[in-house]
Amino acid sequence: MRVLLAPGPMYPEPGGVPLVTPETGLAAAAAADALASGWAGERPDDVLTLLPLPDGGPGTAQAIPAAAVISRAVLQARGPLGEVREVDLLRLRPAVAPRAGATGATWLLDAARLVGLPSGRDEAAREAEAGTTLGLGQALAAALGATAPGDTLIVTLASTAVHDGGAGVLDGMGGLEAARGLCDGRELLLALADDTPLGGVSGAGQSLSDLTSLSSARAQVLNRRACAAASQIAARVAVPRPDSLPVVGGEPTQAQLLSATARGTGAGGGAALVLRALGARALPGPRVLALLLGLEDSVDGQDLVVTATGEAYDVVADSVTAVVGEAAGAWALPTVLVAGRLAVPRGELAEAGIVSAYSLEQPRTVEDQVWNAGGAVAVGARLEAIGARLARTWSR
Repeated sequence: MRVLLAPGPMYPEPGGVPLVTPETGLAAAAAADALASGWAGERPDDVLTLLPLPDGGPGTAQAIPAAAVISRAVLQARGPLGEVREVDLLRLRPAVAPRAGATGATWLLDAARLVGLPSGRDEAAREAEAGTTLGLGQALAAALGATAPGDTLIVTLASTAVHDGGAGVLDGMGGLEAARGLCDGRELLLALADDTPLGGVSGAGQSLSDLTSLSSARAQVLNRRACAAASQIAARVAVPRPDSLPVVGGEPTQAQLLSATARGTGAGGGAALVLRALGARALPGPRVLALLLGLEDSVDGQDLVVTATGEAYDVVADSVTAVVGEAAGAWALPTVLVAGRLAVPRGELAEAGIVSAYSLEQPRTVEDQVWNAGGAVAVGARLEAIGARLARTWSR
């Protein structure tokens, strides 16, 4: 039997935002390894293909296989509170271009790693109050400086506690004219792990009180400040682009694309809005990474596809689960979902092409028995056990 293991990252999601740390869960590659180990232990003759599928969140670059990378550089830049952090810049081997007509080299900057959500609520509050995206702008400037006209730079961005409206990004790139010069002739593509707006009732600012120790009232003050800053910057730097695409369906106007309530503008604390104003395109991270890593080709010839996610309360359009289910469905292949926590109705799973789903956590679980209790090692062991169970159930 031929099986494709294409899991996404598996992390807890306090406040609906993945908490990406080595202690709390597993990256996509580690999830694939655990599933494969469990399956192979039960059915060693089955042919397993591992295709870990990151979503554009922190650590995406580490999931790119070495065979797809021409060169890898480590850039140093300032984190939200001024500490030095490292971020990967990859030059990728030629593949299907994320945009039709792209002719130059393709690069990937794991920018989401630079402003990842802290595990402590108090630290997250400090980043929300005083954090800046200045270092993100500096890393972008360095990455764009390594590219040539005609190249494509893919920039990963995700939700974060930093909430400066992207004001630091422009400063980090050297100001408006310098930023335009750096972007000139390059294709800047944002691979978004999260398409939440910056502002509005469902915006990134509204989640600050869930992610940090800030009060709701203080979070609203910070949100108003961030939205005002982002809107002012966008008005100054907006570059009309007739081929701009929204993150999720529809045909919005340029004004809507640059609004603080537009989908996908909240990533990176508002950096996504500022970069889109500079002419960047924004696409769902799972779709960008699925294209770069060759998901459609990998599905061909398989008998079963298995994917995984940390916490599933619904099947979000353009999530790893949805993208994998869609790719398998195109070949009429069954897809199985493994989730740390699962609360999705069967009907919704079926609509996404998921024929069966397994959870690491049982219903009405007490706190010390949640799916990621014991940290990454324990999660890996549970996932390995699920892999063995899948082999016994599905292998033929």
